[in-house]
Amino acid sequence: MSVTKYREHVADYDLASAGAQGVRAWAVRQLGLRPGDVVLDVGCGTGLNFGLIGERVGAEGQVVGIELCGAMLEPAQERLDACGCAGALVESTVEHAAIPTIADAALFSYTHDVMRSLVALENVFGHLRPGARVAAAGLMRPPLWSPIGGYVQRLGREYATTLEGFDRPWSHLERFLPYLEVEEQIGLGGAYVAWGKVMRER
Repeated sequence: MSVTKYREHVADYDLASAGAQGVRAWAVRQLGLRPGDVVLDVGCGTGLNFGLIGERVGAEGQVVGIELCGAMLEPAQERLDACGCAGALVESTVEHAAIPTIADAALFSYTHDVMRSLVALENVFGHLRPGARVAAAGLMRPPLWSPIGGYVQRLGREYATTLEGFDRPWSHLERFLPYLEVEEQIGLGGAYVAWGKVMRER
């Protein structure tokens, strides 16, 4: 997503994302976080996942948020300060982010553009240890029977630069996570959660 397009949504991002918080929490649970874990929150936005992560990794844990849009990082820093764990914010595209650590887990939460970029995924997975847990959540194209199909399509176009791969947004993860599990078409069919474990060094 371009910085300009993303910046347009800063003021209403939290409100627009409120309905997705249950799916975000589902994805965080799939990470099986433990006290002391280091977590990459990829495309962290305003830090809506930080509280969910912080309560699991505790004061000895750490979350590193990567975000393209600097305006999103202002509220993200406030949430990071309040989440109960250490952390850092990296303002960068995910493709070029200088990730400062090797992590125990990575979360991709409503980041369709990142999920469709193999370069971005290579960078993130290059900073995960063997055995690291990965989870992703986001929008997907609903089935034809779903009454929210048009709404999800509009949201996708509003918040992402491409709807390529919208039928299976997690498909590139299968290259990195050989035993990827996916819960598709959650609710009325417009969301998914995918999770797996890094099995070997890359």
